[in-house]
Order: sequence, then structure tokens, then C-alpha cells
Amino acid sequence: MQNEIRPFWEQAYRDPEAVAFSKGPTADVAQFHPLIPPGSTVLDVGCGEGRNAIFLAGLGHRAEGFDLSEPGIEKAKAIAAAKGVDVRFWAQDLATFEFERDYDVILSHGVLHLPEKTVRDAFIQRAQAHTTPGGLHFIGIFTNRLPAAPDMVAVTKSLFDVGELPALYAGWEILHHDEGTFRDEHPGGVKHEHAYEKIIARKPN
Repeated sequence: MQNEIRPFWEQAYRDPEAVAFSKGPTADVAQFHPLIPPGSTVLDVGCGEGRNAIFLAGLGHRAEGFDLSEPGIEKAKAIAAAKGVDVRFWAQDLATFEFERDYDVILSHGVLHLPEKTVRDAFIQRAQAHTTPGGLHFIGIFTNRLPAAPDMVAVTKSLFDVGELPALYAGWEILHHDEGTFRDEHPGGVKHEHAYEKIIARKPN
């Protein structure tokens, strides 16, 4: 059934002229990427058009990214090629993703509230286990401070409680934390208001 649901971003991924979210990295990656040691291995989970992975690869990091959307992955590959950066992208459901290595940095933005709670919590635990000591997580999710946008209800299975995300990182050092609401607009005039929570967390050595 999930394959029959086509969120707004799927149309944008199929349009080479459209940008589903925004150009360039997410705000937290743009501001705090100096925290990432040179030459780090990076995994971008739910990478979409690949904006964070491509940005970090351009800074010399070894970046990879996966997304459930095959059109998104094809677009990410095309953008990376056009920019002349080397990023490994592939289509993958995070529910079935199995780590084959550890990463220095794991990113996930606007994704982990989409699957069922048991799926996303299990994924976070696996991601934490497969992060190198001293490694970083950049995580951004939507919370239930506001309900899911009407066109997003069918694909949003587990909005986080406010404070739930940092609580899942108990024992890690929280380097940055932000929580609030914002409005955005996407191709086709799609407008949303979301409640979000973001953290940057460092795994203990």
C-alpha cells in the first residue's frame, strides 16, 4: 500500500528543474559541519536529492546516502555528477537496511517520523551501535506539537513527542538542540506548517 502513496516530493524528484526542499545543505549541517573531522565517513539516511551528502563530499568527506525514493536517488546521482563529487547513492528502505560498517557521521532529516515507531526506534539503536566512538549524529524530525499536514497524514506514522528525540540519545553529548515550528512551501504551491526538533549528538569515546 505504501508504494501507492505519492507524497509531494516524488513529483519534484521527477522534475529536473524543481527542488523538493531547498538548495544546499540543511541549516544545521551548514552551520555545524566544522565539528566533523576531516575525511569522515558519512551516511545520509533518507537523503532525498542528496543535498547534505553532496555538500559534505564537496568538503572532502566520504559520503554515502540512501532513500526509499528511486527518483530521488537518480536525481541525487545526477546532481552529484554535475558537481563533480563522488557520493555513493542507492535506493533503500530504512526498515530493511542492515549496517555493513561503522560511520563517523550519520545524518537524517525529515525522515524518522515517517515509519512506525518500532521501526524508527530500532533504526536509531542500530545507527548508534554502528557509529564510531566520538562520532556524530545530525538528526531532525517532526514532533506532535502540531499535527501532520493533511497531505502528509498517510505517510507520517510516528510523530515524536517533544523531548523524545534527545531522550533517545541519553549517554551521548548533545552539542546542539533546537525545537519549534516553521512554515515552508514546496514545488506546486504545497504549503505546510511543521513542528520540529533537531539535535547534534556525539557518541562517547
